[in-house]
Amino acid sequence: MATYYTKDRDIVHHINTLLNPKAPVLDLGSGLGVLLELYRSPLVIALDIHRPFLENRLYTSPHIIPLHADAQDIDRLFLPKTFGIVTLIDAIEHFNKEAGLILLRKAEQLAREGVIVFTPRGFFPQSVDHYGLEGDRYQSHYSGWEPEEFEALGYDVLIMEAFHDATNQSFVESFGADHPPIDALLAWKNLKKD
Repeated sequence: MATYYTKDRDIVHHINTLLNPKAPVLDLGSGLGVLLELYRSPLVIALDIHRPFLENRLYTSPHIIPLHADAQDIDRLFLPKTFGIVTLIDAIEHFNKEAGLILLRKAEQLAREGVIVFTPRGFFPQSVDHYGLEGDRYQSHYSGWEPEEFEALGYDVLIMEAFHDATNQSFVESFGADHPPIDALLAWKNLKKD
């Protein structure tokens, strides 16, 4: 597996280069779905455990379907190879490491083409209710991830250098305004048989 570096902060561009525009996407931990309308996909299932996030979603496109469910139950909700891609964008850090690893395995079973993960590099302490929707326990971070961990699982990794900085209110609350920026990781696993 390979590791790449970029200073580019356009996460949507990088995700879209990995999506098949003809294949459905399952987005785990979609929250308010801030980026979902920008995905190149004919169908997005936006799954989240906290119903108020889905009820206050920011997307209106009919091809994005909210689903109120626990991501840990995806293997019971969907058959194997149901989706082209499964994404976990700012989601895996909301699980402890063991649960996160189990979730990745389940995501890989549901995807025909690949799994995409976006997360801070290392542990980013967070325990807030960003949206005022009583979802703080679902927005808290319980694990931190390093490139080597994803590589060991067969993922390629793009290290987005200095992605999180003082322009992010959660960063300031967690680290302080004067803390040096921290990287983010975009990891993807290609499941297609070449």
